[in-house]
Parts: sequence; structure tokens; C-alpha cells
Amino acid sequence: MSNPTIYLYAEALTHIRQLTLHASLQTEKNEHTKILLSSDKKIITALHDGQSASIYLPTQISGTAHVTFPIDKKTEISARLQIDDLGQLKPDIDESGGIEVPWTAGALTANTAIRCKDCGADVLQAGRVTVWKDLPSEHWAELMDFWFCHKPHDNSTHEHAAESKGFSPTSKFTATPRVGLVDAVSFLLHEEDCPNVQNVKHPSRIDSCTLKCPGCGITLGFRQEGEIGYRLFKSRLQVIPDLNQDAEQFPAAIFVCAQLLSLIESSVTRRIVVHADNHTESDLKTEGLMLWIFNPDIYYSSSKRGPTVHRAMKVFYKTLPDPVKFLDANSNVYEELVGTTDDLADFKKSLQESTEILPQSARRFQDWDVGLLDRWEKNATGSAKMDENPLNKKVDEGFELFKLPAGMQELYL
Repeated sequence: MSNPTIYLYAEALTHIRQLTLHASLQTEKNEHTKILLSSDKKIITALHDGQSASIYLPTQISGTAHVTFPIDKKTEISARLQIDDLGQLKPDIDESGGIEVPWTAGALTANTAIRCKDCGADVLQAGRVTVWKDLPSEHWAELMDFWFCHKPHDNSTHEHAAESKGFSPTSKFTATPRVGLVDAVSFLLHEEDCPNVQNVKHPSRIDSCTLKCPGCGITLGFRQEGEIGYRLFKSRLQVIPDLNQDAEQFPAAIFVCAQLLSLIESSVTRRIVVHADNHTESDLKTEGLMLWIFNPDIYYSSSKRGPTVHRAMKVFYKTLPDPVKFLDANSNVYEELVGTTDDLADFKKSLQESTEILPQSARRFQDWDVGLLDRWEKNATGSAKMDENPLNKKVDEGFELFKLPAGMQELYL
């Protein structure tokens, strides 16, 4: 299949009530090049050299639009469109309850089964865990410690106040048989409930064991030495929430995105260094990533991803050769996010692939690459929720998504 001659990208900037539109052409624009808006103001179509491309806009627009044809970029078209009603997006943003991730305790049942993402080997058999509980945020202990130490005390010191209440930063949750504990990125399960999972000790790390898939041998998580709980990473697993339901699995970037959102929510900085953890069996130094969370909540549409609207974070990123050394010198400026080697590789690949979604002119900012990280939502917001048009449904690859819609009006200069 030949490359399309027209590429469209639209991004909603809710804070300034504007929507930016970019169109890239393979050949130079001419007098027949047009940008059209559907009568319901939800679809943009570009016409050029006898071909057309269309996308849903992330939100409905109003009024006229100023479309520019940059003189020095003969294959680029850009526009700023006024957003008609922020209510189409804002209530969904405000009601979303903050950060959403797959497989919270409420989504799991006594019939939930967990398998290896790569080979499908059983990790947790259905019926083994009968109760699921959500763990608090990883920052809960620090917040409780802060609150308690600034609360008046009688005959006790601040240093030991939190510890005496059981919620110091060193507090740990203990795994219990038949009870599954869930946080944003992992499951904490009792070893008796996962009899097939293999424990592998690393000769240079006596404080933890790596947990391996019994089928293919990939790393599923880790266990601290002397503890009975297995920490299993969601990104390495597939989950069947209930009987007669299909297995679900998600890319590592979904879970890393949730961690990034949690970090910037509890921190004053949006600059984060992501690097591999010390629970894996590899002693080789791996590169990290330096991230700048430019905008944690955007809606965009891209003709490279089909017509649906996506909620995402816009992230600037660059490779970091020695992340640990960098953090030692800049710990007061950058937050740290530690993940597995496999997740870091998958996350980096997702970022690089997302850069290709952006228009050519928007893929770099100074010495940073620009990427998009999808925000997972249980219930889609934006046009994907508002509009039940079949074009918003998933279709087979190669299906012709758009024909020129009826009732189009041209966006004039």
C-alpha cells in the first residue's frame, strides 16, 4: 500500500479554548488544495491531488477558522480553531476521578485468572484469590507522615510518631493467602496462590529473587528475600477478569504513564528520569530516559491512527547514558521513576513510535524529541464518547475509513 499523500493531526488545547490543526502533504499545495469542515463541525477533511483524508476533531468547534499556508513550507497547512464548548471535554476530565489504570480491585472477581503475557502459562488460576483489595498510592505514607508530624502530640517525638501508628515510609503490606492486593502497576499475591511461578536467585543480589514464568522463562516480577509476597508486574501479564470474558493485556507504556501522572501530581517538578531497576538479572548498565511532561492531559486525532480521538500526555524526551550518575548530581531538580529493563525498552519503543504520529514540524523541541503517551480510560471521553458514529468503531486493517461526508463547508482563508 502506497503512503498517503495527505496526513492530518488535530490537538485540543482546552486551557486556551483552541484546537490546532496540521496537514502535511507529500506534494506542494496548489489552488485545488482545500480544508473542509463537516456541517456538524466534528469532521475535518483535506482535499489534495484528487485524494482526501479525514479525522474526527477532538471536540466540536465554533465560528470561522484562520487557516494559514506557510510560504516557506509548501507542503504544510496549519490552522487554529475556536473550541465551541469545553463542556464536551471538561466534565469528563473533572469526573474521571484522576488517574485511571487497568485492573483495579473493583474490576477483578473470585474467578479472575492471570497468565503470562508472552506464552499464556498459568500464573494465578481462577478461584484461587477470592478477595481483591486496592493498595493506597505509593506516596500515602509520606503524606500521612507529614500530616501526623505536623499534628500536636503529647509526650512523643516527631521522629517516631508515624512509625508508632504503622504508616511510616518503611511500612510494608503483607501478602495473605487467597487475598490479592493491587496497585497501579502490580499485583501483590501470596506465594501459595502462585505455585507455578519460579523463584530465581541472582548471585550478586542477596536481598531479592526474580520471579520467572514457568512456561517461557520471562521475568514476571520479584520477591524480597524473607517475604512471602510475590510482586507481579501488570505489564508482563494478561488477565481474564471473570468467567466468559476475554483475556486482556496492555502495553508497558500504559502503566508507566500512570506512574508519571502520579509523580507529577505529588511533586513540584515535571521533569523525570526513567531508568531500569535492580531486581532484574542483568548487571549491564542501561540507558535511561529524561522526560519533561509538557502537558499531562490533551486530546488529539491523527489520520495515522484512524478516526478515533485519543486522550494522552504530551512528553518531551531524550536518551540519558548514565541515569544514576545524573540523578546523583540533579536529585533536587528531577524526580526518579524506576522500572524493569523490559518495561523501559517497551516504553521507549512506544515513545519513539508516537513521535511518528506528530506532524514533521512538531516532532522536535530544541534538543528534545516529542512524543505522546496514551492515558488509559475505563470509559472513553471526548468525541469517542459523544459520538456513536460507526466511524468511531474499531475496523479491520485496510477498511476504507472515510469517504467525503455530505454537508461539508470550506474553511476559507
